[in-house]
Parts: sequence; structure tokens; C-alpha cells
Amino acid sequence: MSHPERLRLVIPSAPWTRALEEKRIQIFGLSYEVRSDIDNAPDRFIATHEETSHVGENGVRRIALDVLAGKPGNALPVWFGREHMARNLIVRADSSLTHPRDLEGKRVGSRLTVQSGTGAAVLMIYELGYGVDLRTITWVMGDPASLPENRMGLKLEPGARSDEENFRQLLAGELDAVMLTGDPRYWSLFGPDRIDQAIAGYSGLRPLIMDPEVVADVYRRTKLYPISDLVTIKADVATRMPEAPRQLLQAFGQANGFASDYRAPEEQQLAEREIGLLGEDPHVYGLTPDARTNLAAFLDFLYRMGAIARPLPPEELFEPSVR
Repeated sequence: MSHPERLRLVIPSAPWTRALEEKRIQIFGLSYEVRSDIDNAPDRFIATHEETSHVGENGVRRIALDVLAGKPGNALPVWFGREHMARNLIVRADSSLTHPRDLEGKRVGSRLTVQSGTGAAVLMIYELGYGVDLRTITWVMGDPASLPENRMGLKLEPGARSDEENFRQLLAGELDAVMLTGDPRYWSLFGPDRIDQAIAGYSGLRPLIMDPEVVADVYRRTKLYPISDLVTIKADVATRMPEAPRQLLQAFGQANGFASDYRAPEEQQLAEREIGLLGEDPHVYGLTPDARTNLAAFLDFLYRMGAIARPLPPEELFEPSVR
């Protein structure tokens, strides 16, 4: 593959990337173009693997599987969409369930699998953040056979393929809760986000956790705020352009720093309120102690669950020059 004329970046269209979209960020010695028309992370993963893409996004589990298969780590310590993963469970409005521990002995459904980025991260937060015994819950999620090894002994059953079917089962009493994918950052703490949008047409549904304080308390106690997706760079690009990984890390950090310039006043208030509740800004890129803590916890959980074959230190996920 010849030296690219410019790098093609696959990124979300968000306040923390908008400065790159507008070419406000200059990268010394590099030119770039941006594709920012893909709303959801799984589809960005697919676009990242296209031949014409050089920098994009991938799930932590997928990166780990590649490393375990012998490929070099190709991640940058940049995350667009870490979510608190606590508001992701929906119950009936008249449900007596008000706390994650109330789910023990119950049935939780989702179109997601337990080893998906959201699925595994929600289970991790509910176990490590709220002390839920995951083995007491029946997880009616995706295809149980897709989990390579059920090391935790989770109760797994095949799940419905759509949120709508899960909502029907929830309202009919066949499920006690339904897991959804939410939006990133402060939206996952306060809403409104795609979770609220998904249940807007169902007057009889609500999130299990309604109080942002209950969500923020997990971070203050454990420092857990899952990082399930990372920015990646094609290995051959990093080889030919050894300065590119560090330059890109700096560029993404600069764009992140300009995020407040692109937020509406109401959204900026949410961003500031999140920092106030957590006691620090959790959205600083780099392989910081916070990032190491969260990636190590997630990789350990993926191993204990049976989604990856062996434990993996966070450093192995990354392109060597940014470890």
C-alpha cells in the first residue's frame, strides 16, 4: 500500500470532534479528511475496517481478540463514547424494582449479547459498582452460544432481536427489565438520550435508576466509568508514519478541549454538572491512571465472563508509541 496522500478519519459528529470536522486542528506534517456521518459505534467499527479508512474506532473486546490472535495493538488512548452504563436497564413504571440489587432472581432481556460492549459493561458496573450477584439473574440476551466460554456460570437464554419485542415482553410480565444502549458522557448520567427516546412511546416504562446521584456514586467510590471503545490506527500507517499516533492523540485531545465551543448552553451545563458530581473531569485522553483502571477492570471482566481467552494488560491494546 502506497503512502496515503492524506489520512481518512472515521469519527462521530460530536462536540468533542467538531474541531476536527471543521479542520480547526492542524497536525504538523499530516493532512486529513473526516467521515462523520455514521451515528452509531458498531457501524463506525465496520467503516474503520474499510480499505480507505486509516483512523477509526473499535470495541475493546474486538481489539483484545485481535491481540490475542497475534496482531499488534493498534489503539490510541482516545474514547469518544464512554458511558456510565447504569441507566441502561428499563423496568415497568409500576415495578417495585428501584435499585440494581433488586434484579437478583429476575429476568433481564436485550437484543444485545452479554459480551457486547454495552452488555459486558453494564454487567460489570452492576457487579462491581452495585454488588449485584450476576449469577442469580437470568439473562435473556442475544445468542448464548456466541459467548466462547461461560466462566461465570451465568444463566443465559436466547433473547428477542428487537427492542420492541423486549418491551412487549416486559409489559406482559415475561421480563423484569430490558437492557438498552444509551448515549455517551453526561447524557448517560442525566439523559435525555436514546434510552429516553426508545421508551417515549411506552407510558408504562421507566429507567431502573432515576437519580444521577446513584450513578455518580459508583465513580466516586470505584472510579469505574467504562471505556468499551477506543480509537484505532491502521498498523501499516503507524509503521510508515511513526509520528502519526502521537500526533493524532494530541489532535484528538485538542479537539476535545474545544468541545465547549460547540455545545448549546443547556448541554454545557450538563457537562459542567457531570464534572461537579464526579469531582473531576473524566474525559481527558491518554493512558492515565483513570484509563488504566477502567480498561484493566473491563478486560478482567471480559476474561472472567469468558469473552476473551486469557487476561490481558491494558498496555497490550495500544500502539507502542502511545503506551
